[in-house]
Amino acid sequence: MREVGIVGLGLIGGSTGMALRALGGRVRVSGLCRTEDAARMAESTGAVDRAGTGIESLRDCELVLLATPVSEFETMFDLLGWSLPREVLITDVASVKRPIVEMARRRLAFPGRFLGGHPMAGKTKSGLSHADPGLFRDTPWVFTPLPEQDLTPFGWWVDLVGTMGARPLLMDAVEHDRQAAFVSHLAFTLSAAYRTTVRAHAGEQMAGPGYRGMTRLASGDPRMYGEIAAANQASLLAAIDAFSESLAGYRRRIASGDRLADLFSEASHVPG
Repeated sequence: MREVGIVGLGLIGGSTGMALRALGGRVRVSGLCRTEDAARMAESTGAVDRAGTGIESLRDCELVLLATPVSEFETMFDLLGWSLPREVLITDVASVKRPIVEMARRRLAFPGRFLGGHPMAGKTKSGLSHADPGLFRDTPWVFTPLPEQDLTPFGWWVDLVGTMGARPLLMDAVEHDRQAAFVSHLAFTLSAAYRTTVRAHAGEQMAGPGYRGMTRLASGDPRMYGEIAAANQASLLAAIDAFSESLAGYRRRIASGDRLADLFSEASHVPG
């Protein structure tokens, strides 16, 4: 039986614990929580087999998954690096990877024990109460190894990720952040900007499914969005600039009235 620890039992951490425990006794999951109440809740919801508030909760683990806010990673790297044996592996689920990988290089005596990870899954509602063992089904789970890193020690974890229903994908950390800015971070930025624009110019009482679909992401955790935007600033700005250029092109075509059906047809035929 594998032993996995999870630090941060919110939506992603809790869903990971539930998904691992649903594998039929192949994995025992331990949790590290801020309070005793949170630890008991993690146990009662089935996110972990056991949970506690001290680092000793993770001492039997082969791998520890960090699912805390990015702002807490330096502290967690220091704590895990000094408190747990060298052979304990560390991974994460943060939406940005380059800053995390660089932080691991600086803070861990043996950076090769860390493998960056990012499941491309989520909900607009955060917290353990919204955790779902099926959250990762048929979604990419990106891993961002160091160029020289030996992934052999992490082989069993990558296999478990696949068994949970996700699709493991290897990618350079910088390239991950560039692409994530377009496929994820730009999306919640546009959703927020769209909602703000509509509220300034129209009444939400007449809004229908299109509006609700466009603004769904704007209802997400603003603290998390702010941390992601700050950590991936350059890539997100590039994505916003690219979208602005594309939107300007749409504006020019609409203003000219030239082949407008073709304009929207172009987007509908882009491969998904």
